[in-house]
Amino acid sequence: MELIETSRVVIAHNPVEASADPSTSDVLDQVALVSEGLESLGLPHETVEVPDWQPWLRLSPSPGLTVFNLMEAPPGRPEALLGAAAALELLGLPFTGSPSGVLWVTTDKLATRAVLAAEGLPVPPGGRLDPDRPDLLDRIPGPWILKPACEDASLGLEGDPVCATPEAAVERARDLAARFPGQNVVAETFLSGRELNVSLLARDGCVEVLPVAEIVYEGFPEGMSRILSYEAKWDEESFACIHTVRRFPDCPCDARLLARAEELSRAAWHIFGLQGYARVDLRLDEAGEPHILEVNANPCLAADGGFMAAAVRAGLSARDVVERILRDAVVPRKIPRQAPQ
Repeated sequence: MELIETSRVVIAHNPVEASADPSTSDVLDQVALVSEGLESLGLPHETVEVPDWQPWLRLSPSPGLTVFNLMEAPPGRPEALLGAAAALELLGLPFTGSPSGVLWVTTDKLATRAVLAAEGLPVPPGGRLDPDRPDLLDRIPGPWILKPACEDASLGLEGDPVCATPEAAVERARDLAARFPGQNVVAETFLSGRELNVSLLARDGCVEVLPVAEIVYEGFPEGMSRILSYEAKWDEESFACIHTVRRFPDCPCDARLLARAEELSRAAWHIFGLQGYARVDLRLDEAGEPHILEVNANPCLAADGGFMAAAVRAGLSARDVVERILRDAVVPRKIPRQAPQ
């Protein structure tokens, strides 16, 4: 195997306060995994906590330097994520993951929906919900799930974000608009079918689809929405977290469904020009057809996260994953990267 064309790696991540909640502090788990991979590869590296979301204060181009970009945005500041990648681009530094333009589109759930729909890929009925003009609710069937347009890590999905009545949806939309000023509120028809996560990893200039995972909500009582809420993701002592489990379906009866999920995810990779690694989240409608909920560029690389679970299922180690992400980072960037013929 050829050597990676880099002689030094800087792992750049956002500041983490001691009081940070788990959705923010988990970046330190990602730093640990990437460091483990780099050590296994024998690559010199250092970790830099970038202050004030301004990587240009601490990083400058030098021969052989590659930045492993683990920058994340604080709650309510999605622009910080995009700014970090844009700064690295302006510096001319090779860095891991997707470029700023891709991050901009995929961070905005409304923009993501629009691109997917324009390309003919299925998304749940939905759009922007203005609590002062909630006519969207007359055009799409309920119940509705509401979320802020530009947050990740299930922020804004606390409690039960599924609303059965227009009045409840409008009230929740007002709450979200107040919590996340400047962001739109997304309302979508809640699809009650199975939920799938598809992780994708760059490989030799193309992409490999890792084993498809299913999020299973075990023993949820009637009336409790089966969603990956903030509590299910981060509150380890909550009922939702304990009873939300990840499985890798391998029954022959699921072969057609898994193939369709892979097809849609691979299409999303090429449509958005994703690079390095990504995850596509899907949910099935009542007819059993998958719809794309979100396209996640640069998903979490923590050892206990969904991406690494899929990688391990595929027989890949932290070293393997880090090496392939790094290799993709030093390839001259083409936006969007063309699908293989």
